Amino acid sequence: MTERLATLLQEQVDGLAVPPVPSAAVLAAGKRQRARRSWAVAVSSAAVAAAAVVAVVALRPDGGRTAPDPAPAPAPASYVAFGAGSTIYVGATQATVPDTVHSLHYTSVGVLVRSNPAEGSSDGSGPEALTLVHEDGSTVDLGSIPQGVGPATDPTQPYYVLAEAAGSGFEAAVRDAETGAEVARVPLPDRAPSSWDVPPLSLSGDTLYVGYRASTMAVDWRTGQAQEALGLGGGLPEVHGGLVERVTEDTLAIVDASSGAPVLTVPMVTPGATISLSPNGRFALVADHTGTGRRATAVVTVHPTAGGASVTLTGQEEESWGWSVDDRPFRVEADALVVCDPVTGGCTPSATRVPSQASQDVRLGGRVYES
Repeated sequence: MTERLATLLQEQVDGLAVPPVPSAAVLAAGKRQRARRSWAVAVSSAAVAAAAVVAVVALRPDGGRTAPDPAPAPAPASYVAFGAGSTIYVGATQATVPDTVHSLHYTSVGVLVRSNPAEGSSDGSGPEALTLVHEDGSTVDLGSIPQGVGPATDPTQPYYVLAEAAGSGFEAAVRDAETGAEVARVPLPDRAPSSWDVPPLSLSGDTLYVGYRASTMAVDWRTGQAQEALGLGGGLPEVHGGLVERVTEDTLAIVDASSGAPVLTVPMVTPGATISLSPNGRFALVADHTGTGRRATAVVTVHPTAGGASVTLTGQEEESWGWSVDDRPFRVEADALVVCDPVTGGCTPSATRVPSQASQDVRLGGRVYES
């Protein structure tokens, strides 16, 4: 009986008209369902990420927002800068500054130029104009600074620093080299002054070196912490890449500004030989002489401060040499700019043409012009 009933039921089913399955519609519906699930997961993930960001911001103890990651640092600049009269030469461009150039100071955003109406002299200059000259020749007027107040800069930093009177002492004002806006202000130690009316400054990274009568203090301008720089005495500090020059009776040396530890020592061949650091402290230029009297010949060598072989440059006195922003020695002669490689010693005239009168009273980047 059971088998007979099953047979009849199967015959009835076989006789039914069953439409084909709409496979395309089924697949489409499945895709829509998966898309809804994926969208839900994405929204959920985004919400979790946003919550994480909010959580990070909320973790700041001062209640401030977390700054975004900084943009990648621009490629290091590579140009030569010098000036004559009111014309500044930066790479392949020229710019005009007020009156006569006094000195040039490299920053990471251009060359800071100090100029005055006293033919660029330090003595009796009166207030001096301060101008930022970009590599493309555009300029920014940064106002004026008092006589005898030299700006401190570092080729890797977008700042300049001035010493300013505050009460019975002095403060260092750190300013944005693009705008002149104050970035920070830190009190300077109270010590016996040097020969200048305001403490002379040098900037290397975040450290200000402040010159006094018998010592130099190293001040972190971000924290205000100060300690004596054992590598310097008093007077005018000139620190490059944390290093400083030191000259004794028979040696020319480069030492660590903080500790005084020697980094490079070169024997002095004749009295009066000099040594000068490149803007970033990677090389030192030594100017000495061979022979005596009229037969004396200038010998200029470049030494890497991190160790390695020195190279000899073609003749010229030490004061004829400047430094590019990226530590290449250069000189201006006749109507040509000659730039040298500090590693190979090879020197080649650049495409920059210099008016012959400009080469007679030129101020070179990478050199100090103070009195």
